[in-house]
Amino acid sequence: MGRIIDSDSMFINYQEILNQDYFVDKSNIINKFNKLIGKKGSKYVCITKPRRFGKTSIAAMLITYYSKGIDSKKIFDELKVSKGISSDNDENKVEIDQYNEFQKKYHTLYFDFSYGVNFHKTLKGYLKSINKRLKKDIEDLYPNSNILKKYGKNIFNNLEEIFLSNKERFIFIIDEWDFIISNNLFTLKEQEMYITFLNDLIKDKEYVAFAYMTGILPISKQLSQSTINCFTEYSMLNDKDYYQYFGFTEQEVKDLCEINKTKYNKNKSLKYNNIEEWYNGYKNYNGRFNEVVDSIDFKIHGVKNDILDLIKGNNIAIKLEKYGAEDLLKDTETNDSQKKTIKDKNKNNINKKKQLYSKMVTFGFLTYCDGKISIPNKELKEEFIKPKMQLTKYIKRNIGLKLKKKNLKKLFF
Repeated sequence: MGRIIDSDSMFINYQEILNQDYFVDKSNIINKFNKLIGKKGSKYVCITKPRRFGKTSIAAMLITYYSKGIDSKKIFDELKVSKGISSDNDENKVEIDQYNEFQKKYHTLYFDFSYGVNFHKTLKGYLKSINKRLKKDIEDLYPNSNILKKYGKNIFNNLEEIFLSNKERFIFIIDEWDFIISNNLFTLKEQEMYITFLNDLIKDKEYVAFAYMTGILPISKQLSQSTINCFTEYSMLNDKDYYQYFGFTEQEVKDLCEINKTKYNKNKSLKYNNIEEWYNGYKNYNGRFNEVVDSIDFKIHGVKNDILDLIKGNNIAIKLEKYGAEDLLKDTETNDSQKKTIKDKNKNNINKKKQLYSKMVTFGFLTYCDGKISIPNKELKEEFIKPKMQLTKYIKRNIGLKLKKKNLKKLFF
């Protein structure tokens, strides 16, 4: 096991998850992924959710399950995945057969594109450091191989050499794919080069058996000439297949409350209704709240009343499209140049409002369900009315009162 190949750290990560007092078994997602392995057009899955939705926990589980270098049979034989997920007997048998077939069958490659990136001034330097770590793992895995004699600067060329040498295929686990873009690291040109690198690494590559990629932002489709269009994406705006494996379902929260009740007396135990009211599946929104909410343009027609309605607990019907990496880069370009002019103001207002709300859903500040947006819980409502918020200043002006924070709470809670 190494740092990239069959990652030691991710195996330890999953062991610690298993040892938690309040472990929730999400392993059935493996049954779904097993059906996609080796299938062209289906083997690329990208999950984009806000932070704290368990994307990396799922990554750790997948590495533990698939990796040749990790003995995980005892772990997963005790979890749901070993029993299959389908109620159909024939399909269930196929799932159990696949469970046994694919466990410990592949070497996994784990790339966390948030790890160590801040220590590098250029994208080239950062990718070079990844290639160096991968080379060390390959040396340990194939000590007597001629592969290293042909080892070059490009990661994908090196992986192709491994495949040509021994027909080795890999499970790719890519975490925080959008970190470089969402944190505006390196130059804009280098960010576009990074998209090209990802494309060259995984698209149409024979050495990829399956790829699971995570991030906050959906994948860009329009960055320069490079596109990663091989992935099927599942975002906060569009996920009917895997949503139950990220965050907690209503039943899972109720079960956790029951576990808590047995550990503590009734006075200290968690109440489901309280948790639902305050968190409702959302917790911790990756530290961008002030940045996103303070960017609200109250000059956009309808936004003032919409935000007030949302704080009051109302839902607003609106058709949203995903907010992706290309939108964030366009935001950056617009802020830098400040040259954008649009003739049709009404159409522009509608588009701006949709983009604003899509952005807030993407980062987890609003929820989008059945064509309606809403603030998902009380914890987030409190964030919306903090004294330093531009939004709070607007509320005070709009209502015509000099309200203190506690009075704002009384107004909306």
